[in-house]
Amino acid sequence: MNDTDKKLLELLHKHKLSLDDKQWLLDYIENTDQKELFQLLELEFNRSINDPSHANVEFSAEILTAIYTRAGIQAPDKPKLKHLWPRRLAIAGTCACLFGAFFFWRLTSNKHPGAQQKACAAHVFKNDVGPGSNKAVLTLSNGKKVILDSARNGLIANQGSSLVMKAKNGEVVYDPAAQNQPQLVFNTIATPRGGHFLVVLPDGSRVWLNAASSIRFPTCFSGNERSVEVIGEAYFEVTRNKEKPFIVKLNNSAIRVLGTHFNVNAYADEASIKTTLLEGAIQFTAGKSQYLLKPGQQAELNKAGVIKVIPDADVESAVAWKNGILHFEDVDIHFVMRQLSRWYDIDVVYHTKTSDHFFVELPAGSKLSDVLKMIELTGRVRFDIEGKIVTVN
Repeated sequence: MNDTDKKLLELLHKHKLSLDDKQWLLDYIENTDQKELFQLLELEFNRSINDPSHANVEFSAEILTAIYTRAGIQAPDKPKLKHLWPRRLAIAGTCACLFGAFFFWRLTSNKHPGAQQKACAAHVFKNDVGPGSNKAVLTLSNGKKVILDSARNGLIANQGSSLVMKAKNGEVVYDPAAQNQPQLVFNTIATPRGGHFLVVLPDGSRVWLNAASSIRFPTCFSGNERSVEVIGEAYFEVTRNKEKPFIVKLNNSAIRVLGTHFNVNAYADEASIKTTLLEGAIQFTAGKSQYLLKPGQQAELNKAGVIKVIPDADVESAVAWKNGILHFEDVDIHFVMRQLSRWYDIDVVYHTKTSDHFFVELPAGSKLSDVLKMIELTGRVRFDIEGKIVTVN
């Protein structure tokens, strides 16, 4: 066994992979002969099942259950298997990805002649699209627009009671200490598709904006509250101030906090507004309904105005984008492609319908082709890139 194979097997038995690990696996899959890869995985999988001391038996059972699920056949009663998907099945360069893709290929190849070659052949894209980058547009109180990613470091503008500064690390900081008399003027910072940005508000609160998102705020927080308006997705780390609660206004709801960390997903084309709390406490309000969230909880407000509170939310998934990870868990292809369209600034055309759910996790710095290739490993969909248009086949 060569060093590369040893490296692969080492990663397969890790319970958690770093982004570098996942990128290594992705490169390995792209540059390794498929037959050789599948033989190695089959051998290692059999060792995992037959030798309890060699690997995590429970994890192996989950992989087997996933294989049966993908093949549409009944799982055996023994050994007892948990009927759930591994968290990153078939996508994103994890152990489950490689095993799941391999065995789906094996089980379908006998049913459909040629499926083996179609599902596993390396797909070479004619075009590619780079990942999102640090870019946004600042709209000043007089309507003037400043492209922040190309603006020089230092003073950008004098807005009301604050100086707008661009730091060396690229973030924009509002310094309210420059003026003595508060002047209420508003600024807006908006990211385009394919962009993201970090802004430090006048009170020191930090806000990460995801792609196709915006925040409108006063350049000085006067009065008895700190109020901002958000469209799209943003992650907040709010500076604590008991005298001035922090209010995030959304389309038809609001979030009230004193000092806390939370994520807001309020894209107009999504089925619901989601607020996920990581630290502290927030009050989520929609109409006459109010809910006090605790860390680890998520509130969902659907189009009908109904609020659902998830007590044990997947916090890691909710804030993955802020941490530089593309992460989708148990979601349909339309949800995945909506997110990718924002992150990569692409348009999507569908030539197929599928009810399958997908699990995707890759570094946010991955090229679009890397993401699409991993999804293709499921054998359920295939993509083409033509300029900024991606076709789902």
